[in-house]
Amino acid sequence: MTSPHTHTPQATAPTAAHARSLHRAAEAFLAHTHPRAPLRLERVTLHGVTYAAAPDPAALRLNRALAEEVVMVALAPAEAAHLSGTPTPDGGRDARMLLDCALTDPDERDTLDAYLSVLRGRTRARLRRAWTEIEVLAAGLREHGELDAAQVAHRVACAQGIRASLLN
Repeated sequence: MTSPHTHTPQATAPTAAHARSLHRAAEAFLAHTHPRAPLRLERVTLHGVTYAAAPDPAALRLNRALAEEVVMVALAPAEAAHLSGTPTPDGGRDARMLLDCALTDPDERDTLDAYLSVLRGRTRARLRRAWTEIEVLAAGLREHGELDAAQVAHRVACAQGIRASLLN
């Protein structure tokens, strides 16, 4: 498995399907690690991630941790693209709009871009640490075209089990 490198030219450019699978796998992985209602995924395909419910703006305003998790999951495809050196994907949830909905204080709104930048950094760090799991999910997406929540959980558990046995 390759690990992500930023700003490093790749010897061979990934195909469009490979890039899409990495973007969707990154989003699915982060959603899987936060199984709260607006992040509970139903399925992931090369075209997007389907969730059981949409984020409720009132819930995002009342629960800052939930809001940050939802925004980080929305940022995952773009940050995976940054890490893998592939073009930024279109579509998906709008992270900026979700964060804006969660902020209630006018002073916080003034720092929206800085807050989003911090969440981008946190998202990128989480994706770097979990790149093996993301690659395993991406391989499953390329092979099957679609994974449901149980298949995502199984593949993540397998990748983590292999990593644990190799490190011990």
